[in-house]
Order: sequence, then structure tokens, then C-alpha cells
Amino acid sequence: MSEKFASYFSKQELDIIGGLDTPEKIQKFIDSEIKYDPMREDRSVKEVLSDKLAECYNGALFATACLLNQGVDASVVELLARDDEEHVLCVYKKDGKYGSIAQSKYLYLRSRNPMYETVRDLVVSYMEFYFSFNGHFSLSSFTNPLNLTKYKLKWLYDGKTVIKMARDLRRSKHFVLVKPNDPYYYVTPEKYWHETLFVPEGTKIPPKYLEKKLKK
Repeated sequence: MSEKFASYFSKQELDIIGGLDTPEKIQKFIDSEIKYDPMREDRSVKEVLSDKLAECYNGALFATACLLNQGVDASVVELLARDDEEHVLCVYKKDGKYGSIAQSKYLYLRSRNPMYETVRDLVVSYMEFYFSFNGHFSLSSFTNPLNLTKYKLKWLYDGKTVIKMARDLRRSKHFVLVKPNDPYYYVTPEKYWHETLFVPEGTKIPPKYLEKKLKK
């Protein structure tokens, strides 16, 4: 366990973080132990550990904390989408290549192995799996990894710092992948339901996708 983390967590919390010493273990823990909750935005790593609830942003912060504890170069990257929600990844570097860890309500918007030469290459790998609830593929831009130095690890325990980081991410330069007037492409109903893991209450789903679900 990194000494700089020790003062922020209980022994039980330190044991969890210390035991998650590979990207694979971290992703498995997120998948099996942390429930996706869209109402749990802008919360610290300590809060995520306390109730095992997270959406993509605080899930990515949790993964980043685990990797930094192991001395791995890691941070968060924001993905923006057309007429759809943003997504946040924990992005790390291993042997000169980029990989990612993530919490998501979609099956294939989670981790990637560290096999990508650039952050852009990594993000592009998400394009054919990033679609909205109305079915259109939506990923449009991304940021570079956020410089965490100025936050001085306060994001581990302080929700206000987490909120500030989210605002800083949104204000960061976003590199365009898809232009606003580019045509939309749509996911098939089969792919839609195979990859969608969580549908928030009140979500409107187009009839062509609902019909496929009702036939199951």
C-alpha cells in the first residue's frame, strides 16, 4: 500500500485497494461488487467504497486510485456524445501502451487491454459500442487524461473536489471524432439488447427496440 494513501482510508478500505493490484482485478471488482447507479455522480473514492454504488465517473476515479496505489500511470478521460450521455474512463499506461477500466450500463463500454498506441486509438475502439437509448451510435469527442497533480489526492475523500474535477474535464479540450452534421448510424435490435445492461427508470425506447425485447 502506498504510504500517501494510508491516511485517507480505514484498514478495511486499504485492504480492498491494496488487493486490487492489476487492471483485471479492478475491473472484475467493479463488475461484481460495485452496482451501477446513475444517481451516484460526483462522489469520492471513499464514498464508493462505503456503499459499493457508482456510475461511470466515480467508478473511473476508483479504478484510477487503485492503479496509482500500485505506481501505475493513470487518470480519467471524458468521452462526449451527440444527443447522448457522456462517459468517463480510467485510462492507464503499461509498457508504453494505453488501456482502460470503466463502469458502464453497456457491456462493451468497460475495459480495454493495454494495446493502444495513443489515447485516440483507445477511444476509437469504443465507437461501435457507444450508442444511445434511441439506438444511434453517438460517441463524438474525447479529452486527454486529466492532470491530477493539482488536486493533491483530495478527490479520494472530498466530494467538492470531485465536482471540480468533473467541471475541469468538461472544460478541457475535446478532440473531435464525429462532426455535428455527420449522419447517424443505428444499432440493430439484437445488438441493442445484448449490450444494454441497465435501463434507467423512465427511459423512452423506440418501438423497434421494444418489440425485440418483448419477443424474448
